[in-house]
Amino acid sequence: MKTNHNQLRTALFAVTVLVLLTSALTHADYIYVAIHGDGTIRKFDSSGNISTFASGLSYPSGLAFDSIGNLYVSLCHNGTIEKFDPSGHIMSVFASGVGTPYGLTFDSSDNLYAANADNGTIDKFDSNGNRSTFASGLGCPAGLAFDSTRYLYAGCQDSKTIEKFDSSGNRSTFASGLGGGPTGLAFDSSSNLYVASWDAGTIEKFDSSGNRSTFASALWCPTGLAFDSGSNLYVANWGAGTIEKFDSSGNGSIFASGLDSPVFIAVQVPEPASAMIMALGATIISLRRRKC
Repeated sequence: MKTNHNQLRTALFAVTVLVLLTSALTHADYIYVAIHGDGTIRKFDSSGNISTFASGLSYPSGLAFDSIGNLYVSLCHNGTIEKFDPSGHIMSVFASGVGTPYGLTFDSSDNLYAANADNGTIDKFDSNGNRSTFASGLGCPAGLAFDSTRYLYAGCQDSKTIEKFDSSGNRSTFASGLGGGPTGLAFDSSSNLYVASWDAGTIEKFDSSGNRSTFASALWCPTGLAFDSGSNLYVANWGAGTIEKFDSSGNGSIFASGLDSPVFIAVQVPEPASAMIMALGATIISLRRRKC
């Protein structure tokens, strides 16, 4: 009696989808924090368990992941950007002579952007480390973030503005009059921009039209911001030595404490879709190789 191979393929396909989807959904985010005081990068799982990802660094500041999971770290006192593999081993000094690099971010083509605070520039690096000046004449740029339409936003502390750039570097002012000195920036999944206001101790929220509201207050020198896959916002509360966690309604809790001057944050979010597509492709190829 002949086996119905179409039914077998369908069953195997469905089982693979279910297993991979379950695995992906249970995969936790990891939160990375640059600690100025002790020169480390700390790694937290979603439950708050802590480990040391890297140590012996000279005032680590900005953090950003490339598309394959390598972590880039700006060292603001020696003007370098270091590159680490996913296990925490330093791969190379990716860039040097960068002045005072703070916030880092990647675009969709894996170009790295660095806020050069002292020089008032945003530097752009391709994947080979070739450097160009993307923007200049800024008032102490600190945090950087891309929106969903690939515009780059920069928080400028001296001018107390949020500047917006298109892909060619053309500039406009998105928001002004930020008396607290904007530092960290982060977008949520609805394209709202969140801004850490250092002096004011607040997190300001802007919709896509630039309308502003206060999302959180009574913080002590907040700096870096990052969202996890569950839309929770993490805030490096520099003065208090804590990482604060806020849900989408603004309810806050202390995620971690006892840190020596936490600065910027990066969240490593799992990408289940890519993993599923690759594994499903392998399954289909395997099935096609079977003889009927």
